[in-house]
Amino acid sequence: MKTLSRFLSVAVIASASLFAGGGFVPTPQPDVEPVEPAVAEIPATEPASEIKPYIGGALGTSSADVSSQATVCGGCQYDKLNQSTSKAPDKLLKWGGSGSATTMTGLAGVEINDYIAVEGRLTKAVSDYEIKDHKPISMLNAALYLKPQYKFEDFSVYALLGYGLTSVDFMDQNTKVHGFQYGGGASYDLNDQVSLFADYTKLVGQSKKISEATTLKSIDNVSAGVIYRP
Repeated sequence: MKTLSRFLSVAVIASASLFAGGGFVPTPQPDVEPVEPAVAEIPATEPASEIKPYIGGALGTSSADVSSQATVCGGCQYDKLNQSTSKAPDKLLKWGGSGSATTMTGLAGVEINDYIAVEGRLTKAVSDYEIKDHKPISMLNAALYLKPQYKFEDFSVYALLGYGLTSVDFMDQNTKVHGFQYGGGASYDLNDQVSLFADYTKLVGQSKKISEATTLKSIDNVSAGVIYRP
């Protein structure tokens, strides 16, 4: 009974203190900034290489090299003293040389990336090859090249590796020569659309008979021109 009385007394005293202004003061909480949920960053991917088509044209000079040989009858000889006839040995005649011609080239291609392109060319000799002791020779060449290249800012160097067909007219006879063709050159970008270039190509590198007596040994072409990228 005494314990109950004592508990009630303590409760009354605590209540009086609260109503007298001695209320409970909460502990202040520090300000906490709201935390945004973390978002994983997706790395930016480089855009795929864009295939760039181009066209162009060039003027050049070409050299053709031919050789000819023919066996001619030595004729007959008559020995008056012995009154006999003998045949002189046959003779082998050889001649040849080289001649130049002006050429025009049209080309079209696509740059697959900065290091490789595919290019087609059509080259026509607009004048005939005039070679000593030979009739004039005319030429038309069509070729498709793989074009490895390397760029130094506005300047580029490249190779031409491919397959071509050369049509040659000589003494009213047409001869076609086909096979591996190669070359190389350099270009300079004036801007993003226009470039100047100069190069060398071996159009014919294998011997081919173009008549009974004459063999075409080689045709080379050196040209300079302009490339345009739309």
